[in-house]
Amino acid sequence: MYFAQPFLRVATTILIVWIFSCGITSPQTVSNGGGTSASFLLANLPSAPERCTRSAGSSAVPRADADIAGDVPYSCGALPSAMPALKPCDAANRAGTGCDGAKDLVQAKLEAMGKAGQKISRAREKVLEILGTENACSAWFREKDANPVALFRTLRFELDLHGEEFIRESRDRGPLYILRNPYVAKVMQGDGAYGTITINTKGAFFSAASQVREVNKEGGPDSIRGTRLLHVGPYDGDTLTARAVTLLHEFGHVIDLLPPDEDNVEGRSVQNTHEVLRYCRAELNSLTKRSTFSASH
Repeated sequence: MYFAQPFLRVATTILIVWIFSCGITSPQTVSNGGGTSASFLLANLPSAPERCTRSAGSSAVPRADADIAGDVPYSCGALPSAMPALKPCDAANRAGTGCDGAKDLVQAKLEAMGKAGQKISRAREKVLEILGTENACSAWFREKDANPVALFRTLRFELDLHGEEFIRESRDRGPLYILRNPYVAKVMQGDGAYGTITINTKGAFFSAASQVREVNKEGGPDSIRGTRLLHVGPYDGDTLTARAVTLLHEFGHVIDLLPPDEDNVEGRSVQNTHEVLRYCRAELNSLTKRSTFSASH
């Protein structure tokens, strides 16, 4: 009997320890009053990281769909860190990011503009050709942007159907007259990638000539003074070269390579066009030669 008592005490102790350990390892549940229960333990612990899948040549790799989404790979058993927002069509990282879609949208919109869109599209192609080859013009633009052709490709185009139409003639002092041509195009200074170039449908981009109107400073009606030819720099209005130099000029503003035109005060716009010609005249003149050659054959 005395031999049995120590044995019973040991057996009782083992039974109590076993029961206690089972109660700890089982998750507790609490009722929410609606007949359903939730695991209290699981609800208060962070979820485990997803399993890693194995592939040939790698001990462990993240799931394939994470790679497609652009997530940064992380090691097995570790939670992924915060990921930076993706910019698939960022101007500085266009290669291999599916940004051809953005280019196609620009082209599709130009095609929807009819004849005006065709003229813009042809000039755009020539500018892309100039910027995409090694020459003095593209080298000048690369001083401000390492990949100007890619950035220019993102630019959008709008038409100003109600822009300035007439050449304004005014007399400041004495017999001298000041002529102000309708603006050709405009853009927001330093707009960068995906900026918009607005083109005046009545300016030299699309028109070869315009009516001259003398501004009456005394408040009376304007007087019609005939018609004058329009030009962009040395190039006649409504020509491929005039359109190409216009786009190069506006692109210079987009990337802050040229200072603002300031509404052409003191001829600033003309000065900026001359700066474009300083570097790009040879490429622009070659467009004229090619156009003349094509027309004669």
